[in-house]
Parts: sequence; C-alpha cells; structure tokens
Amino acid sequence: MIPLLLIPVLLLGQTRQKPMTSPPQVGTTTSTGPHQATINWSNASCTSTAPCSIQVYRAVCTSATTCPAYSTGNSSWTVLNMSCCLSPAISANGTSWQYIDKDVALQDSTTYAWVATNTFTGGSVASGASSNFVGTTNNGTPAAPTLASSGNSVN
Repeated sequence: MIPLLLIPVLLLGQTRQKPMTSPPQVGTTTSTGPHQATINWSNASCTSTAPCSIQVYRAVCTSATTCPAYSTGNSSWTVLNMSCCLSPAISANGTSWQYIDKDVALQDSTTYAWVATNTFTGGSVASGASSNFVGTTNNGTPAAPTLASSGNSVN
C-alpha cells in the first residue's frame, strides 16, 4: 500500500520534458496517395516507473518555412487519433514513440507540420510541444525514369 502512495509524490518531483523528434519520414504509399508520415519522438522523463501518454497534432503550412505556431487550443492544429498507428517503446531509461499519420485528409503537394506533447499517466498537465517536423507530400507524379547501364547497347 505504501509504494502506491509514493508514486504521486515521486511524479511531482520529476521534470516534465517535451518530446524530442528524431529523423522522421514523410512519404506516400502509392503514386497518388494515400499519403502518410512516419514520425519518431522520445522522452527520457517518460520511463517504465513514470509512464507518459503522447498526443500528436498536425497543421497545414503555407510553405516549408511558414507554419502556424502551436499553442493549446489553436484551431490551426488538428488533434490526431492516438488509438491508431502509434508504437511506443517504454524502458527504464525513457520512452520512444513512432506515429504513422495515415489520415485520408493528407493531400497531394501540401506542406504539414507535426508536434507532440507528453502527459504523465494519471497527470493532467501536458508538457510543452516538441519542435515541429515539417514535410511536404508528393504530387502524385513519379520521378523521371533513369537509364540502367546493364543491357543497353548500340551497334
């Protein structure tokens, strides 16, 4: 009984870190969609003894360098569904998450930004947002073919 009572006290003393992004990938599953983005985050404060949830948000950008600033409740940012496409890896040294945004709302040739926040399990205050990842979906046109050196000849 006593260890359960100490958990809230231990969590109060922990520093809330915002999730960090690692190199994400934005791509497409076919030449014209549906599009998808794969994004990775990690947080050393979210451990097996102090677990966290993650919430991912997405916004449409006007260019790769012009995206809306994230703030809680900002209607430019869409709250994404965490019950799909999220893979956490929890350890004593931290947690990493991979989220695959497969939303059918992702459009051709559109620039998006993604951020995430963490909340300790049982907590009510989310961390600040991670740095944003910005990526642009393709336009449904494949790249030009390249010549293969094998099998080509002129006599």
